Amino acid sequence: MKYKHIEEFKQKMILKAKKKGLYENFGQDEIRKLKDKYQYNPYGSPKEREDAKHIDALEMWCMNYTG
Repeated sequence: MKYKHIEEFKQKMILKAKKKGLYENFGQDEIRKLKDKYQYNPYGSPKEREDAKHIDALEMWCMNYTG
């Protein structure tokens, strides 16, 4: 996983929140797509665990984002 994708993702989600407002399950569809794209596996190889940790942190950011 390229970690610059995380910053791009956050910027995209901030713009989406400004446009459409915040809602329940904000960002969950996008996080699910990321998990599929990077074969999310928190129990795999060290690289897979590192990627999973970053995706989990991004998911927490979405859940706690207030605008």
